[in-house]
Amino acid sequence: MNKKEIRNAINKAAYQYAESLGYQVSDDNDGSYVTFWKPGLGGEDTIDWSRSSHDTCVLNWASDQTKADAQAIDDYMKPIIEHYNNQYSKV
Repeated sequence: MNKKEIRNAINKAAYQYAESLGYQVSDDNDGSYVTFWKPGLGGEDTIDWSRSSHDTCVLNWASDQTKADAQAIDDYMKPIIEHYNNQYSKV
């Protein structure tokens, strides 16, 4: 896999995991972030996923559940990111 394919695989895994937590994925096509949101929650209860640094970002005033979900996504993704980065470093 080349670097772009690895980035895409990491991002796809994050999207799938967020969806498994009940989030929908919104992409504004700016290339840097996608937004995870749950129907029925306010606009402050969204999670942004960075496509380049592969981590989440939430507002300070987001609900505790949203913050916990963001942390769960980061925790879930950490070994996946390490796996792909190790694979790329061997190329």
